[in-house]
Amino acid sequence: MDRACDCIVLGAGGVGASAAYHLARRGRRVLLLDQFTIPHDRGSSHGHSRIFRLAYDHPDYVHLARRALELWRELEEVSGQTLLTLTGGLDLGPGEVPGLRAVERSLRGAGAEMELLDAGELMRRFPQWRVPDDWRAVYSPDAGIVNPTQTVERLVALARSEGATVLEDTPALDLDLADPEAPVVHTTRGAFGCRRLIVAAGAWLPVLVPDLTPTLRVTLETTAFFRARNLGAFQPSRFPVFIGHARPGEAEVYGFPAFGLPGVKIAEHMQGPATTARTRSFEVDGKTLARLGAYLERHLPGAAGAVMQATTCLYTTTPTEDFLLDTHDAVVPDGSPSVLLASPCSGHGFKFVPALGELMADWVDGVPHPLHFGRFRAGRALAQGRAISAG
Repeated sequence: MDRACDCIVLGAGGVGASAAYHLARRGRRVLLLDQFTIPHDRGSSHGHSRIFRLAYDHPDYVHLARRALELWRELEEVSGQTLLTLTGGLDLGPGEVPGLRAVERSLRGAGAEMELLDAGELMRRFPQWRVPDDWRAVYSPDAGIVNPTQTVERLVALARSEGATVLEDTPALDLDLADPEAPVVHTTRGAFGCRRLIVAAGAWLPVLVPDLTPTLRVTLETTAFFRARNLGAFQPSRFPVFIGHARPGEAEVYGFPAFGLPGVKIAEHMQGPATTARTRSFEVDGKTLARLGAYLERHLPGAAGAVMQATTCLYTTTPTEDFLLDTHDAVVPDGSPSVLLASPCSGHGFKFVPALGELMADWVDGVPHPLHFGRFRAGRALAQGRAISAG
């Protein structure tokens, strides 16, 4: 067994790849493991686009997103590749929806740039939209699109270039935590030991840590690209990413301009059926597609063409929709303080990938990160609580 690693990172999605990169560039001996060929579509870090935004209903996430924005730009400089495309962003919906007002307060409180738009001004500024008179919008210029597949590829390549060892197609069979100070990961290629272990396995986390099964919910979500009837109006320079806030009992919807494919991407937040990482299907739900098409016909008629492509993605959601970033012993009685359980999840985590990698590298080094907020601790994230917007 190889015990030469400072840290093993289990899972090479966005967060795991970012942690491996940050650790390797600090000179740490890092082993990054994934059970599939990197990148892959068996988790949550794949596809053309994820939303980047500062617009959150709590200042903690605004501050974390600001740090992520700085690190996205640094990552672009290091990789020589554009990873974040700013489009601006809209949070919009019925004016009385609490989440919409909370986004406004949070951005104001953080001193972030923003504008309030009534229905008329919204449709004048962005004539693609058709909304009722009682709708309102919060516009933030600091929003846009990141490419998850491209990001994972770049992070893994950079981690390798900094000296990290990367093993693909290497499933973890078991976590041996008999010695809480020296975790061991048993894999199909043998056993690997380390000083610190980060488990960033996404929807596979409950498989590796069964104690999380009652609290981490995995769902199969559907996203779709619709062919725009007027493609020019939905280019990233003219059409912002958006989150459609909804009244109780209605589905929250989020979407993108034409990016990656010549169509508008749209999805519902947390409306898919429960599943597991092992038993999930790749079948697209026809009823979801019908609802998404109806939303476009009602509010974005210029984008309501035929479905170009529809895919599935896994959400792994905590009860509060906050992230889980805490040690194993905070979740499992007599667990290991040398294992960090990382589930920056709930359908809104990818935008933070560079900052979360930095945060986890600090944990390995024993340095408190100023953005490792209490809401990410198990006692908070796994408790019943409010929901956070998608994207």
